[in-house]
Amino acid sequence: MKLSKMSVVAFAAAGAFVLGLTACGSTKGSAGSNSKITVADTPIGWASYAKTTDLAGGKITPPSTEKGAIGGFGGKIVTVSTRDDFIKYAESDEPTIIYVDGLIDMTDLGNGSMVPDTVSGSTFALDKWIAERTTGTEMAVSSYHDWKVKYTASQDGHFDESGVAAEVRAKMDKEWGELIDVNINSNKTIIGLGANSGLFGGSLFIKNKENIIIRNMNITECYNPFPEVESNDGLNAEWDCITVRTSKYIWIDHCTIGSKFSPKEIEKDKFKSKDGEMMKWQVHDGLLDITNESDFVTVSWCILRNHDKTQLIGSSDKKTGDINHQTISLLHNWYDGCGQRLPMVRFATLHIANNYYSAGPENTWQRGIDRRKDCKIYSEGNYFEDERKSVTSSSQGSMYDVGSVNLMKNWLNDKPSWNPNDYYPYKAEKAEAAKNSVIAGAGAGKVPVEYQDPNAPVTDPK
Repeated sequence: MKLSKMSVVAFAAAGAFVLGLTACGSTKGSAGSNSKITVADTPIGWASYAKTTDLAGGKITPPSTEKGAIGGFGGKIVTVSTRDDFIKYAESDEPTIIYVDGLIDMTDLGNGSMVPDTVSGSTFALDKWIAERTTGTEMAVSSYHDWKVKYTASQDGHFDESGVAAEVRAKMDKEWGELIDVNINSNKTIIGLGANSGLFGGSLFIKNKENIIIRNMNITECYNPFPEVESNDGLNAEWDCITVRTSKYIWIDHCTIGSKFSPKEIEKDKFKSKDGEMMKWQVHDGLLDITNESDFVTVSWCILRNHDKTQLIGSSDKKTGDINHQTISLLHNWYDGCGQRLPMVRFATLHIANNYYSAGPENTWQRGIDRRKDCKIYSEGNYFEDERKSVTSSSQGSMYDVGSVNLMKNWLNDKPSWNPNDYYPYKAEKAEAAKNSVIAGAGAGKVPVEYQDPNAPVTDPK
């Protein structure tokens, strides 16, 4: 069909966008052929799967019987620039296309951001928030720093948290989650309008939902000031930048997802426990975790940067319900300066193609693709800067590779346990070309966004 006339929102792209136009599936789906992002684009990889049964034999109804995920296509079109408006439309029941104009700080309730500028610092708003919630308790403090010292000193580092401090922390943590967590509802398309548009300090939570598209968004610094002491495992934070659980038809594309503070910076922020152990104040969990029988998920052309526990696919060996689910594609992504879980994989039928792995300026990379229980990984054309850290030594599950550069071969399987070509069309680049494509084209702000005028007619997905 002939495209309707649309008004274009222009913004400065960081250099020319060079793709290799046939890379990884439909060039229209990857915004390659048109070199722009539109509401009519349809996904690549598993998110484009359009059959009527899943791998477990269960009956499914794709959002589009030809194109898979289509998000909020055909629904209301809105532009948001505030926290309240974003939550309102993202959590609404009706199909919606949401344009995000600018960077929304999910922790700013009028007193400024509650995310510190330095790993050991605080803000006026955060100090005030904590002081108000600890007043009248045995854990009363006047600042975030004092909370860190007092809470850690109240706990034994070798046991789960306990006592009044545990109760106060749990209440603040619950309220913090209610502050930053956005429960994305089904049938939504979320697109950042400019190179710097997105969410800061927030968490996108997708649970028991379907047909969601997130593109051209900066989703950074999902910060948790209230990590919990867990038995023999230090202080652990909750909340991911993006969490996908028990959901289907999710496409996350051309996003930059990362953390303000590097793993090495956080390593220095330590406090003494009751039993004398120096404990790291861990304020981050994952960047993009996909768990609990999720299906038909594609993460493409994204940057995952400056983080430790980066990406979890399958949360436990006991989650046997994930078998023949967790159908996920990771295509043309850049893992830059990440420590581990790139990704960690249990049970998933996972396609990892044309991704680029680099150590980042602080060289925090420790472990790459982490094979765990009963995973089925089809890897191709990936480029690893450090072969020794490319994949963990494991014989669990299966991993087959074709054409990757600097990938440890010791633990690979001779034959694939599945083939992506049986489920969706795509064409992979060679690893060297993919590295260049990813550096040039991955992340938010690399592809212009074509704004769909709410008053103009919308054509069918391409």
